[in-house]
Amino acid sequence: MTAKLQRMAELAASTAHAVSDHPERWADFLRTAAWNYKYPFQDQLLIYAQRPDATACASIEIWNKRLNRLVKRGAKGIALIEDRGSHLGLRHVFDVSDTQSRSRQPISLWRMEEPDTEAVIETLENAFGSEREPGMELVDTLWSAARNAVEDHSADYVRMLLAERDNSLLEELDEPHVELLFKEAAQHAVTFMALTRCGLEPSHYISVDDLSGVGYFNTLPALSHLGAAISDVAETMLREIESTVRAMRRDEQRKKRATGESYRCKARILAAK
Repeated sequence: MTAKLQRMAELAASTAHAVSDHPERWADFLRTAAWNYKYPFQDQLLIYAQRPDATACASIEIWNKRLNRLVKRGAKGIALIEDRGSHLGLRHVFDVSDTQSRSRQPISLWRMEEPDTEAVIETLENAFGSEREPGMELVDTLWSAARNAVEDHSADYVRMLLAERDNSLLEELDEPHVELLFKEAAQHAVTFMALTRCGLEPSHYISVDDLSGVGYFNTLPALSHLGAAISDVAETMLREIESTVRAMRRDEQRKKRATGESYRCKARILAAK
């Protein structure tokens, strides 16, 4: 293992311990993870440790070739550990703030707007079986979707956790109690991420005390199983929301083009008269 790879492995481990020991740090981590939800948990830890303000990370190849953006001279990459089969190695990604457009076009990061709310709620209801109750708002739907998604996807993660909870605060607890703590911690974390990415302030709905359950997952294996579940469920939810929001933006653009064409057509008719 190279010296830098060793440093990154140690950084990931120390960051894992820091976020499990301090709910405030866990909340900070979840804010970063919310913007980088397409990355797995171990990558999210290293992104948070090196660039907690990162909002959109990609490799230099993706920035250059797919997104037509240049990485600025002197920009420092975010090192991530990757499994290369026979050995571990490092790859580097760069945040959007480290790039500039070749054509002066801004990068299109999706953002929820008020008119998107009804469509997003409907998407979550259809995708995760959330049943709308009278007066139910986006926050309630996000929480319901997170609860249902965690319930549906937690079995395998809990099974692996039960086999690797030695030396953690979970070690002496019975299996139903471990499962309950796992689901509660995952549901709060997924909802916190979804609120963040949807532009809502999560601290208005989820307190530091609500997040304190992460403290039971105080070993790297235990936190890794919890984190893997959280990142997988949050990615599934946020991809659904992203697809809905982007579809709304496309519809808006089509309507604008159609309206513009209608105006131009009327202008031509008037000019002909």
